[in-house]
Amino acid sequence: MNQVVETLKYLLPSLVVSITAYTLIRMFLDDIKNKQQPAVKENTVSDLLKIETQKNLLPLKLQAYERIVLYLERINPESLIMRNHRIGMTALDIQRELLKNIREEFEHNLSQQIYVEPASWETVKFAKEEMIKLVKFAGSQVEPSASALAYSETFLKITNQLQTIPTQIAIEKLRDEMKHRLY
Repeated sequence: MNQVVETLKYLLPSLVVSITAYTLIRMFLDDIKNKQQPAVKENTVSDLLKIETQKNLLPLKLQAYERIVLYLERINPESLIMRNHRIGMTALDIQRELLKNIREEFEHNLSQQIYVEPASWETVKFAKEEMIKLVKFAGSQVEPSASALAYSETFLKITNQLQTIPTQIAIEKLRDEMKHRLY
């Protein structure tokens, strides 16, 4: 009997400490779980749809930025001249060709505006209009019957005198926007 009492002296306090420790740990874990519960909300169908839509739109937005920048690069003065200059053209011929090219390229990329901020699209339109003005101004500086080479030299001379070319301003604006919106 003494031996049973001695065993209970050691066993009972151990049992009480174990049950207390288990209870405290369980309460602690439940408390942590309850605190995290509000942070992890259940996704509704509309939340899941929104996430999926954003995931699908990202490649389209990136492609739109790429296409707009490509347009701006294509209407850059050097690029315009290189693509449109042909032997035998007059100044008037190349001027018309440049204007046609700027407008057609713009119309081809009109749909990209839905993927960029309105202010950025306005900058793209402004760049297009400024390039049209530069093409026309260069045309006013040479005789219409002059060679396309004379026109090209005048056009490039005028654009080289600018501190920044309108297309470069628009490209920088698009780069900044893309960095802020997509990353």
